[in-house]
Amino acid sequence: MRTTYYNPSKLEVSFAKAFKALTPQLETELDEGEEVIEIESVHDADNPLVIFKLKDKEGDIHEVVVQIIQRPDHIVK
Repeated sequence: MRTTYYNPSKLEVSFAKAFKALTPQLETELDEGEEVIEIESVHDADNPLVIFKLKDKEGDIHEVVVQIIQRPDHIVK
């Protein structure tokens, strides 16, 4: 399938949704006492985002942003 529209592409959006759905599995890989407390998805941006708010062992809140970027088809071989 050739991608004709990249901002965002359907593949980027579906991958961002799938990544968010993996949160329970991702949490099992965090250190003891660390947890995901909130997730925000931005699917209509040029490159979709999944923003995780995390609480560390000390109770401090941090943000980790995953940005999905699809390379143009002509770059991938």
